[in-house]
Amino acid sequence: MVNVLAGLLDEIKSVEPLPQVASRVMQISSQADVVPRDLVEVIQTDAGITAKVLKLCNSALYGFKREIASLPEAGNLLGVSTLVNLVLTSCAGRYFRDYGYCDPEATLKLWEQSISTAFAGGAIAQRTGKADRNRAYTIGLLENLGHLVLARFVPENRESMYAELSRGTDLLSAESTIYGLNHAEIGARLAERWNFPEILIDAIHFHHTPLQSKVDANMASVAHTAEMVTHRFGFGATAGEPEYVLDTGALDRLGLGGGGLDQLEEPLRAELSKAKRILEIA
Repeated sequence: MVNVLAGLLDEIKSVEPLPQVASRVMQISSQADVVPRDLVEVIQTDAGITAKVLKLCNSALYGFKREIASLPEAGNLLGVSTLVNLVLTSCAGRYFRDYGYCDPEATLKLWEQSISTAFAGGAIAQRTGKADRNRAYTIGLLENLGHLVLARFVPENRESMYAELSRGTDLLSAESTIYGLNHAEIGARLAERWNFPEILIDAIHFHHTPLQSKVDANMASVAHTAEMVTHRFGFGATAGEPEYVLDTGALDRLGLGGGGLDQLEEPLRAELSKAKRILEIA
């Protein structure tokens, strides 16, 4: 246990940070008086991210009737929060697709889960009015950062994990038993290392125990419910994959019932299909 925990903490330290542009965009966006122009000045210093953001702007995901030909134009139309989400979406895929795993199919599944959870988070926030839609999208995209670190320990600890689960231990408790921390706690440490805003760190930390949130229980509840929706509809699911426990208190806090969640399935499948084509992960 001690050696595994020490290894995990070392992994957190060794995980390369988000690209400098993405980190700077996150920092600027947390300022009270930020305007899109401030973000554009940073984004356009990176040709690759600029191209990806413009590609996303002109995709069916946003449905503009005319072509968006420049970042200033995109910023004026989309606003600060959506620009941040586009930058993070274009950058985060490298971690979910390329980090830790050896199996290409597994990396695709993890990325599919992350983008599905992002869409679900935005949809749930909009439907309930309990959280900011764009922040909910961002948290949904990044709430499982801890899996990036745990992935490197899966091969040598798989049998121990399954043995713990076979005794009836829930998945989060099993992770804590085997690794010393669960993936939500690990993800929060990584988000803190990357200087994410407190509301993001908190939601990542408590996305499986949202009513324990220290900053915004509504946002944590949206993050939790978004992931449950992703698992419920089988986005990125792997056969035999252990399941997390749905916190009904989060549903009550958001005013959602099972029927309300079911109504999200069809639009989320459509959005995921578009995103996979646009992000070239199909």
